Amino acid sequence: MGFSAMFVGSISGFGMQMMNNALQKVPLSRKPWLHVTYFFLGGYIGQKWVTLERELVLDINEIRADKGMAPLVATDRMLGLHYRRSDSPYVGQIGNKAE
Repeated sequence: MGFSAMFVGSISGFGMQMMNNALQKVPLSRKPWLHVTYFFLGGYIGQKWVTLERELVLDINEIRADKGMAPLVATDRMLGLHYRRSDSPYVGQIGNKAE
């Protein structure tokens, strides 16, 4: 997930500069340092997005645990977490049985 987000962010940053030049009707290769800058800036933002999304889901699950609710559906698959069923903080609650 991290590499693909970084790749998409990088291509988006590069494309943003290309679109900017196209809208101004100047040569697309004008100011090539901005192409490189936006490429790396887009990659950094894409990488940060993954970590921010992960932290947000973990915070939401912590709030839901405090309220006695189950975690969000498919949290483990979405974040790539690999918990054993007995390690889950929700084992022992009503409807959850340890295997």
